[in-house]
Amino acid sequence: MCSTFKNGDRVLKPRSIVEARGSTGALSAVWAGFARSEILSWWKRQGAIELDIEATEFAERSDKTGELVWGAVPEGLVLRAVLDARGNTPLLKVVTRQATDREMDIYGHRRMPVLDRPLHTFHD
Repeated sequence: MCSTFKNGDRVLKPRSIVEARGSTGALSAVWAGFARSEILSWWKRQGAIELDIEATEFAERSDKTGELVWGAVPEGLVLRAVLDARGNTPLLKVVTRQATDREMDIYGHRRMPVLDRPLHTFHD
C-alpha cells in the first residue's frame, strides 16, 4: 500500500504533511490513507481530484517478514494520489492497485502504489 515513501532525504509516512500537485497547482495535505485504483471513478464522483506526488523511493511492509522493502520510483513517474475534500479538512489518499505476482514475491504485500506519468506540470 506504500507504507512509506521518500522525496530526496525526506521520509514520509501516513499522517505526514505531503506536498503534491493538482489541477489548481501545488498544495500540501495530510496523508490520511489509501484509495483503491479499482474504485477511482467513485472517488472522482465524490469530488476528489487526482494529484501527483514526487518521490524517489517507496516502501511496502512485507506481510511475510514485517520488514519494509524499498523500491525505486522510476525517473519520470510520480505517485498517484487523490485529494478527498469531503470533510472540513482536505485529506490526501495514495492510490493503490493489486500487486503482480512478481511484486508479491519482491515486496510481500498485495497492494502497490500507482506509479504513473505526471498529470500536472507547473513551472515555479
